[in-house]
Amino acid sequence: MDIQLRNPAALVQHWFRRRQGPDGDNVELHQRRIYILPTRTGLGFGLVLFTMLLGALNYSNNMGFALAFLLTSITVVSIHHTQRNLAGLRVTVEGCSAVFAGELIECGVRIINQSRSARWQIEAGPAGAATLPADLPAGGSAVLRLCLPTTRRGTQACPVIRLSTRYPFGLFEAWAWVYPERELMVYPTPAARLASALPAHAADLEHDGDHLRGSDEFAGLRVPLPGESPARMAWKALARSGQLLAKDFRSGAGSSWFDWDALGPQDIETRLSLLTRMILDANAAGRIYGLRLPGIELPPDTGIEHYHRCLRTLAVYVPEAAATGGAGKP
Repeated sequence: MDIQLRNPAALVQHWFRRRQGPDGDNVELHQRRIYILPTRTGLGFGLVLFTMLLGALNYSNNMGFALAFLLTSITVVSIHHTQRNLAGLRVTVEGCSAVFAGELIECGVRIINQSRSARWQIEAGPAGAATLPADLPAGGSAVLRLCLPTTRRGTQACPVIRLSTRYPFGLFEAWAWVYPERELMVYPTPAARLASALPAHAADLEHDGDHLRGSDEFAGLRVPLPGESPARMAWKALARSGQLLAKDFRSGAGSSWFDWDALGPQDIETRLSLLTRMILDANAAGRIYGLRLPGIELPPDTGIEHYHRCLRTLAVYVPEAAATGGAGKP
């Protein structure tokens, strides 16, 4: 709270959030959440109206009065239409898949128009940025794509989403704040390449190679992994069943351990970067691997779930917490 008191913008955001309360997965923009102010164009237009009114008063020009009052009435009515363009919309933040530090997280802001009238020129984005305007037909919806920057590994809160519109004349801007209760996962940046090859397979009676993808024997069909080679696709099965599957081959190799202590005298982030690269290469090669960190051990396994589990562990790893027993298996 001390930081917020020293930062006026943070204090205003804190007041908005307290006034609106917590946001769930679906947010409805009722009128109490919508704020409206004149734009620069609106302020300039108001100055022109005031000048016209002064001229009409000075010269007692009835036509000048009529034009000034007509334009003023149109301006007042546009306030209602600008606010109404946002009122009643439902907003959901979706997607936001995990990425590596330095990459952009792509999130989707789904806006649903439940009314019988169309909504025009709706923008969305974090504070200080916005997407291209989108039009929503009556009873329709649209998904606005946001690209959020990342700078460090770990979890980070989804930024505040600002929805706005300047419809119909651009004289006023109505906006609403949405505070998504969603955490974004950022994996460590992988090392460019390994100084040496991956650790050799070790004999493992529990993980004996029957679970390892390879090229020795055909074991059946499975759901394809992201980025899988077209040569692995079972195209004949696709023609028969309409479902895209991949050919599964197994080899007889054992498992590998990616060990924190085996990396030598490296700083924390460098070790995490090297371990991330090992996991990427091992997953691409279809190898069974386990992960050992101080206080944490993930048994050898393979597959996309194990892949993301290991990367999540590296992303949130804090050596101090692990040394005191504060970190454990995710």
